[in-house]
Amino acid sequence: MVVLLGICVVVLVLMGFSQPAWWLAAAVLVYLAVWYGKGSVHRADGQGGYGEYRARREQRDKWDRKYRRQHRGQHITPDRPPQ
Repeated sequence: MVVLLGICVVVLVLMGFSQPAWWLAAAVLVYLAVWYGKGSVHRADGQGGYGEYRARREQRDKWDRKYRRQHRGQHITPDRPPQ
């Protein structure tokens, strides 16, 4: 994909020597590629990157500690819910 994008940009720049509007098209293409590239990295991190996993794990541990404090001394199992 990156190779195809690079070829398109080079072709548009070369075409720009005959008509400068193609340089504008190449610039827009490069801008969108960079903007989309940054967005995809951010989206990938947000969908399950290590930072997101760590935040979920810390939140779960926090809830577990709170639950254990609230139900200290009770034997809570799936067949024996808290009273």
